[in-house]
Amino acid sequence: MAHRRSVAAIVAISLVVAISGQVVAIASRPGPPPQETPKAAAPASDLRIALGRLLGEHAYLVMEAMRATAQNRPDFDALVGGLDSNSQSLKDAIASVYGDAAGSVFQPIWQQHIDAMFAWARATASSDRAAADAALNQMQDYRTRFGAFLTSANPHISGDAEAHALQLHLDQLTSFMSQDYERAFSTERAAYSHMFEFGDDLARAIVAQYPDRYPDGKAAFSPRTTLRLTLGRLLGEHLVLAAEAMRAGLVERADANAAGASLNENSAELAAAIGKVFGTDAQNAFADVWGRHVDAYLAYIEAIRVGDAGARQAALDSLHAYHMTLAEFIHSAIPSLAVSDLESLISHHVTALVNQVDAAAAGDHVRTVTVTREAYAQMFVVGDALGNAIAAQFPERFGDVKKVPATNAAAAVGPMAQPPKWICPIAR
Repeated sequence: MAHRRSVAAIVAISLVVAISGQVVAIASRPGPPPQETPKAAAPASDLRIALGRLLGEHAYLVMEAMRATAQNRPDFDALVGGLDSNSQSLKDAIASVYGDAAGSVFQPIWQQHIDAMFAWARATASSDRAAADAALNQMQDYRTRFGAFLTSANPHISGDAEAHALQLHLDQLTSFMSQDYERAFSTERAAYSHMFEFGDDLARAIVAQYPDRYPDGKAAFSPRTTLRLTLGRLLGEHLVLAAEAMRAGLVERADANAAGASLNENSAELAAAIGKVFGTDAQNAFADVWGRHVDAYLAYIEAIRVGDAGARQAALDSLHAYHMTLAEFIHSAIPSLAVSDLESLISHHVTALVNQVDAAAAGDHVRTVTVTREAYAQMFVVGDALGNAIAAQFPERFGDVKKVPATNAAAAVGPMAQPPKWICPIAR
């Protein structure tokens, strides 16, 4: 039951889009963007958030697609389509800094490691050692090529900055194939989080390289922007984990409980983030309000799975009845966010997530992936809105830093980044 209470968190927090009047400009966001209001130019802040969002999305898409191809699941092609769109957005982000020629060089190198990971997943599933070794050799070649690309573009960037992510991608699939689902999801979370560290390193290096083009470097790494990105990262992860848990629950996959447990961990981190701002009482209240939504949401999923139309409608009615409760709770903590706006947004996003569940149940995998990607992107708009509103509420705690932090190449090779001894040693 514990993991069930956290699945609905995805519905609860997908709600506050653009209420603060400031949104993040993200390269090639899927779907129509929300209405934006003018804001001061903040290219470094936007770059940091965009890189984190896109790299985090890459991590979850590639890991889910690796599992899908290893199991010969019908959603593999849809996941690859989403991954292709993400890679195009990353190419556009690189081109926006270094020009179209650099973007064109980047894309085939980046694609090499994606293709190699899928080949490794298929070879591992079929116990084809020769094919697995060939895929590992391709990954090693990718590391060399990608490292050379990074250092030629920017001397502040470590050529090995993404090696740890590769290791984590392989580790999660190895755990999954050995039916250690708890470790698989734990490693997925580590890989997702690591990509934001990598994004921060890239953003710091680019700001250091082009200070005139990114004059807001201090603001980009201020407590205010860090709060926006932290909330976006946690909310985006919650969206991803919830979507994975929903798909697993609908077909009663063996990893459903582990997916739910990972949602619990994410929910605890999100509640702790709230607690750091508003205190322990608010943290506990948030966890309680968040959790009460889950029973109706899971009842809806279960009703779809068993084909009970009456139970489906009852669960849907319960979900929509929850709108005002959650809106009032958020408003009580952040008065600048209006209850009416919150309630309207909650209703909209509950509907979107219901549509995602319906698409998964109908086998429309392209729509499922598309809706998930759109909702994931929107979580960073939510994080932006919440972070800006909180920073305005507590300005003394969320000012700019005096200088931009140094690049942190060691983040990719620190003690927590060491690969397990038993995994293929591509990162050594």
